[in-house]
Amino acid sequence: MDTFLDTDAEKLEDVGEVDVVFDVIGGDILDRSAALVRAGGTLVTIAMPPKVRPRDGRAVFFVVEPDRDRLADLAARVRDGRLGLTVGAVLPLTEAPGAFAPAERNPGKTIIRVTEN
Repeated sequence: MDTFLDTDAEKLEDVGEVDVVFDVIGGDILDRSAALVRAGGTLVTIAMPPKVRPRDGRAVFFVVEPDRDRLADLAARVRDGRLGLTVGAVLPLTEAPGAFAPAERNPGKTIIRVTEN
């Protein structure tokens, strides 16, 4: 099951234990999210390095900085056929935890579809 939380209307602590937290907010929400990660789970954040880590899980921080010129260049290369992309699988969010297991890997990029639209 996948759950998205509206932190303005719902209490973070009511979610219970989860396999993965994907944080895009940072700050207090990120700190409080660490307690939700069950043993063996992962806290992923793009907002800032986590100060609080899951007790029996791992925390991953990666930087995403948009660069309009580079993205436009990449789009032009794809359109012109100078850059190819091999899609290995397109999977729903519900299959994300197992999508990157070594036994399940397909050649090409794995895409996780977040919505059905």
